[in-house]
Amino acid sequence: MDNIRTAFITFFPIKPDTMGSSAVVNSRFVNWPYKKRIFQISHVKRVNNKQIETIFINKENPLKKIMKLPEVIFRVNRYLKKSKTKIIIIEGASWIFYSFVILFFFKIFFSKKKIIYISHSIESEIRKKFSNIFIYRLTKFLENLVFKYADISTSVSTKEQRKINLYYNTKTILLPNGITIGNFNKNKKISSDYLIYTGSYFYKPNKDAIDYLNNFIMPKLIIRYPKLKLILTGGGFDSKKYPWIINKGIVSKSNLYNLLFFSKGLCVPLKFGSGTRIKILEALCLGSIVISSKKGIEGIDLRSINPPYVINRDSEYINKIFEILKYNKKIKNKSIKNKKYYLKKYSMIEIIKKFVHENKI
Repeated sequence: MDNIRTAFITFFPIKPDTMGSSAVVNSRFVNWPYKKRIFQISHVKRVNNKQIETIFINKENPLKKIMKLPEVIFRVNRYLKKSKTKIIIIEGASWIFYSFVILFFFKIFFSKKKIIYISHSIESEIRKKFSNIFIYRLTKFLENLVFKYADISTSVSTKEQRKINLYYNTKTILLPNGITIGNFNKNKKISSDYLIYTGSYFYKPNKDAIDYLNNFIMPKLIIRYPKLKLILTGGGFDSKKYPWIINKGIVSKSNLYNLLFFSKGLCVPLKFGSGTRIKILEALCLGSIVISSKKGIEGIDLRSINPPYVINRDSEYINKIFEILKYNKKIKNKSIKNKKYYLKKYSMIEIIKKFVHENKI
């Protein structure tokens, strides 16, 4: 019998860990100190790992995920049955309805389990911008219940802590997103100079940022730098319309790190969204140059020394990128010096140790 067992529940695949949310959940799972297993509802077929149980769906679809929730509950309960201390961690990087169903089932029928809700963002803020009024209000209602009734609820930044307290009159525990940078081959595979944006085009804040890069920024940059390219990773984008696009689609983590490391800069002109951007954390920890909006950099504790560059107005983007392209080697050296700070600040293993110790888990 194991004294402590932890069941992680996630509603998207952690393997392959190509998305930002996948990477941070995988890193948190790997560094969790107790015996653990993760249960994922996923369209990615079963992976060869005894610690990962996949509840398979043949297509990403909210209704299909809802229909699989009873199976998730059954499997989680079966796994935790033999342990004295039972911990359930719900990774909240998907529609709040899934987290709500899981939380309240275990709260009502299995009250002895400790339930931790890990918030990746304030979902209602995103729904307010991109969904209809019914979905927005339902999301806000369910989000309030989840934050209130989980044994521990977390937030990714002090700013989001304040917002959650304001919106829902609920205190959360600070649990910043952290990352683990693995080894990768530093081998430049693309001869052209390029900027990079990483993120799925299916996610509306990413779509808005990519459209902005293609319609506003790149047309002005290529007048002076006609061979400059923009690499996109993450999938969902039709690149035929723009001659400067190199569309890589979904790439492995090592390939992504390679692309970030050799880029002239990661451009993140996000105007909407919530949480923290894993793509920016990864770039900073690699020593890559980052040019971001204030929204993009939100929740990340920056060093006072530039880079990264935080852009306040649209007109600043073009001039700042011209500067980065002209003095790239000098600015890159500064970024590489800064990376030690970010590697230490956002080390997942240290973040988890602190969280477990301070909350007596």
